Formats: sequence, structure tokens, C-alpha cells
Amino acid sequence: MKIVVVGGTGLIGSKLVTMLTRDGHEAVSASRRSGVDVVSPDGLAEALKGASVVIDVTNAPSFEDAAVMKFFKTSTHNLLTAEAAAGVTHHVALSVVGTERLLHSGYLRAKCAQERLIKESPTPYSIIQATQFFEFLQAIADAATHGTAVRLPPVHIQPIAADDVARAVARIATGAPLNGTREIGGPEPFYLDGLIQRVLGAYNDSREVIADPHARYFGTELSQNSLVPGDEAELGAIRFDEWIGWMVRISDQNRQDSVRPAAKIDRPLRENEFRVSEVPPGSVLLVGNVAAFNVEGGFCATQAMCTHRHGPLSEGVIDGSTVTCPLHGAQFNVWTGAVLHGPATEPLKTYALTVEGDVGRVGVPLTQAFQGA
Repeated sequence: MKIVVVGGTGLIGSKLVTMLTRDGHEAVSASRRSGVDVVSPDGLAEALKGASVVIDVTNAPSFEDAAVMKFFKTSTHNLLTAEAAAGVTHHVALSVVGTERLLHSGYLRAKCAQERLIKESPTPYSIIQATQFFEFLQAIADAATHGTAVRLPPVHIQPIAADDVARAVARIATGAPLNGTREIGGPEPFYLDGLIQRVLGAYNDSREVIADPHARYFGTELSQNSLVPGDEAELGAIRFDEWIGWMVRISDQNRQDSVRPAAKIDRPLRENEFRVSEVPPGSVLLVGNVAAFNVEGGFCATQAMCTHRHGPLSEGVIDGSTVTCPLHGAQFNVWTGAVLHGPATEPLKTYALTVEGDVGRVGVPLTQAFQGA
């Protein structure tokens, strides 16, 4: 099943593309980087050809009241119009728990308008309202900071991990349309001020959190349960302590790596080796007749030529885990080699790639790769 993920390079979108592809679907990442603009709407009709499901996880580039309203109204109208023309049978949108309760917020007024457009459209739909992401908690602290103090209301919050959000959206998207709204949240509630203090403490951030019942949350006052889902909400599995433990370990490791030079191999590189430092995230390097990709810090390798008309994939556009051939626009998943968008019909050959220190190594002789082994 072809599923187009609009906003496919963002936090949730990139996870969705990976999950859906792994589950055997033709998941296509659509974003401005891949030539799809939901506002203009350049490239939208082409991207939706043959799609059964469209998942909208876009976000506005500006949260200013008028700008965010214009973005969500325009982008949602364009998406629904293009979906009707393409015969899409399921529109899935990610929204926010509490949207209808917090209309003093310009952002949530815009999300409410987006939901209304979806409900009025003839396309079957599913709206998924999520609580705040764990990954968003530091941004909440930053927005509430005044000098060295973080002023927040002592209200309930039930945040959820982005991985749990992506799993819930993927499951709903591949099922029958709800023609309604599903709430999702984290497995445990907290007080907002106390949780933010724990986040800051985990990162040795010296800012002080002050509980202020009248402190505004992105411009609006909150009641005790404004940010929590209802009793029927679907709850994620990842707990806060587990998540923050992962994040702190990753942060510590990154800090150590930044002050410790990577292990060097003091010999000339072999024909199937390259310097990892030459391939930053989101880029590709031609290694002989193999294309080596860096996808968010993970490395993989495929044959270097498109299976359609032998276009050079090392010169293509990289969008998350998707590469677009520069000749005729064929798209492939670089982890699996799967065809995501024609005119290509044959998948790419993939090759094992290992990293040792600053050296990446393709796991087959390049002459063998050239011969299509």
C-alpha cells in the first residue's frame, strides 16, 4: 500500500517512514526538500498519484497567530483537494490534545480549524490528538524562561514519547478510517512544573522552576486538566524515567565524542573504505560504484546507479531515508533498496556497511558491486 507521509523529514514523519517501510508498505516522504510544497502546492499532485493513505504531520514555520492559521487552512485545503483528485481513501492528521479547550492559543485555534476542514471533507479520515512529546519538554522550559527562572503553572501533564506517537499513527493509518478522533498520551501523569524541573536537573541545567498558577503556556492560561487526555485515550508504553535515561546517555556520549578524537586508522584507505567525517548526516558519498548514505548518523550502502536509466544516486536529493534519482525522479529507501516511487520498478541492491572509528567500510569488493552481485 502506498502511504504518503507529508512532513516526512520531521521528528514524527521520519520515524513513520522508517516504520511503514519496515512493515512492507510503500512509504513516501513528501516535503519541500523532495519538491513537495503543501502551501504552493507544487509537486503535491504528482506525489499523491497511486496513494491510498496520506498522513499529515506537517507543522507551521511560524506560530504567529495569523501566519499559523493561514498555514494550516491553506495546507489542509490543498491536501484534501489533491487527495480527492488522486482517489486517496484515508486522510490521517496528527493534532494536539486539548485543541478544542484552549482556543485562546492562536496555534490551537489553527489546529481546530484544520480539524474542522478534515471533518467537512468527503475523504474518510482519522484525527489523532497527542499530548505533548517528551522531546518537546525542553522547548516548554525555554518558552517559559524569564532570566534564570522558569515560570510554569502547576497543572497536570501526561506527555508521550515520539516513538509511541509514531507507532500509534502508523497503526491507525494502516487500518480502517476512524471518521473520528483518537486521543493518545503517555503512560503516567505529572505536574508540569515538577516534570520540567526533573528534565532540567537531568541535564545539569541550573534554571529554577517556579510554580505560578497564572503563568501562561504559549500564550494561554491552563486549567488543571487542559493538557491531559480523556479516560478513553490510548496510552504509550515508554515511561519518562526510561526515556530521560536514554537521552542523558546519548547526551553524555555525544559530549565525550566531541572532546575525544575518533580512532584513526593510520594506513591508506582501501578501495571499499571512506572517511566518515566526509559524509555528514543527510548526505551521500560515491565509493567506487557504491553509494554510501548517512541517515541521521546511521550508515548504509546501495548500488550507485538508479535501476531505471542508471541515474547517479550520489547526485540525488536525500530526504530522510529516501533518495530521489536526479534523472527521472525515481525514489528508493536507502536502507532496504525498495522502490518508493516510479518510474523505477526494480529495487536497489544493498550492501553491508560497517564503521570503525573514522573509517566506513562497504562489505563487498567494489568490483563485485559493479557486476551486480
